[in-house]
Amino acid sequence: MNHADHVLDRLLAPGQDDPYPLYDELRATAPVHFSSRLGSYVLTRFDDCAHVMRNPALFPAPDPASFASFMPEHSEYDAFRVLVNSIVNSNPPEHTRLRRLVSRAFTARRVESLKAGVVRIAADLVDGAAARAAGGAVIDFHDELSVPVPLRVMAQLLGLPLEDDRLLADLIPRIINVVDPASDTAALKDADEALHTLLGRLGDLVERRRAEPADDLVSGLLALGSDGDSAARLTEDELQAVFVALLTAGFETSATALDISVHTLLARPEHRPGLRSHEGALRFVDEVLRWDAPAPMSAGFRYAAEDAVFGEHEVPAGSPVRVLLGAANRDPAANGDPDRFDPLRTAPRTLAFGTGVHHCLGMNLARMEIAAVLMAIAERLPGLRFAEEPFRRRSLPLRDFASFKVRLGA
Repeated sequence: MNHADHVLDRLLAPGQDDPYPLYDELRATAPVHFSSRLGSYVLTRFDDCAHVMRNPALFPAPDPASFASFMPEHSEYDAFRVLVNSIVNSNPPEHTRLRRLVSRAFTARRVESLKAGVVRIAADLVDGAAARAAGGAVIDFHDELSVPVPLRVMAQLLGLPLEDDRLLADLIPRIINVVDPASDTAALKDADEALHTLLGRLGDLVERRRAEPADDLVSGLLALGSDGDSAARLTEDELQAVFVALLTAGFETSATALDISVHTLLARPEHRPGLRSHEGALRFVDEVLRWDAPAPMSAGFRYAAEDAVFGEHEVPAGSPVRVLLGAANRDPAANGDPDRFDPLRTAPRTLAFGTGVHHCLGMNLARMEIAAVLMAIAERLPGLRFAEEPFRRRSLPLRDFASFKVRLGA
């Protein structure tokens, strides 16, 4: 095993509270190297990672047939086909068409119209957590807030009852299991069962919105092509894939981002005053996502369509490529003094939400919901403390926690 593989193995090991010296070591000694464990070339420098993400013609995603060949048993299940055929894994020109259509319904105005509801969701859940933590009781922040907040926000966006967050919290992880290489046949069958339950719920909503449109994303997507332009209409399969992609693509990442944001706040209470304004909270969120990205490695890989050169390093045509966003965001060539946490940092460069054609559609909504939770905590829970030091379950592909126990008071 070469030194770079040894460093990457340490990054993949559980419990890495501070993986960033390891990222620094990779970036300095092996910024582009082939990892036998990941089966791909791994990139760590900001400009190299951005180049891959901004050039889908040079570094496309595998097509559905290729995905199926990697996981032949998984590809027999509906859940796999829906996830693999989603906008997240598509390439231009199909991606361009789908992205354009979804963007016509998922507008900045629609996201901004959700702000009052997002603030209310955050306040209600923070108040509920405070009531359960009264008297010094220990609560799990992840279960009480980080999971239900993004799911309730997504339910509000789609037009589902907010109470469906409990149903979504059960179904979505089961569906995502279909793309986990470790899933056995029982888990794959369960993924399909969860998918069909979710699609049934969404199908009921679609029928209601066909009859009675409302001001939600489902109604907006159904209205596409209503002016007679059939090319602007999503097929039923495309509608299903868009709904599932919206619900699954950011679920774990959003929950982890909330955990990390609150962890950072509790570890650095001197930043609480900056959370009194929405603008200050957004600056805090942006710096958290740069400084400790919840998803430090690209969820899927690209491959080199032709021989590629990154400085002094070559990647042969046909090779899989993955980018380490956690390393890129702390590249000193991109951000000065990158290890310093500074919400007042001027124009931070970050790939936390991707870049180029696959730049996250839900970026502003995710920033809004995290900021709303932080503001509610700063206002309503000044005594929030760690009940015990949270333990990181892993550093890659997510920086998630095995548990996140908090309490009120000393």
